Amino acid sequence: PLRSLREWSARLRDPASPSETLRIVLEFAGRHFDRAAIFWLRDGEAQAMAQVGLPSAGGPGDAAVRELCVSVDEPSCFRKVCASRAPLRLAPEGEGDLALVARLGPTMPSELYVAPIESGEEVAALLYADNAVTRRPLGDTGALEVILHEGGLALDRAVLARSLEEREAGGSPAARPQGDAEA
Repeated sequence: PLRSLREWSARLRDPASPSETLRIVLEFAGRHFDRAAIFWLRDGEAQAMAQVGLPSAGGPGDAAVRELCVSVDEPSCFRKVCASRAPLRLAPEGEGDLALVARLGPTMPSELYVAPIESGEEVAALLYADNAVTRRPLGDTGALEVILHEGGLALDRAVLARSLEEREAGGSPAARPQGDAEA
């Protein structure tokens, strides 16, 4: 298990893009849960970007899941995770949670897992996961939480790299690294 975790962490050290980072996190989550989806957070909304396992439970595939967008405050599970910045395991409760789960497929899980992926001191994305298909209890999420943390660090690195590229492309003296100033 430790060797596998190291391999997954290594994959996150050099992803091609932020979306690739989130796909790696999703792929790892898919090894531990029946169904999982990643939601980008922007302007108070949670926009689904990718899924694993939803179609096998009667839910939407990749193209259809990208049409799923909800208010971050609507499902209480999303609101609680954004407020606490900590992963939660809970039974779906309230209209918002039930509506979210229904949009992910007809099978209602007894328990779900929602975790933040933080970048730049804020929650950038959420991971939703459950075992609605097999009905098995949610297992240990320690390794997944390491991957979620590594994913957040990879997002930070991608933002920094993009910022540096934009500064260098601008050509201003402030954009040049120290030591490269003209003599």
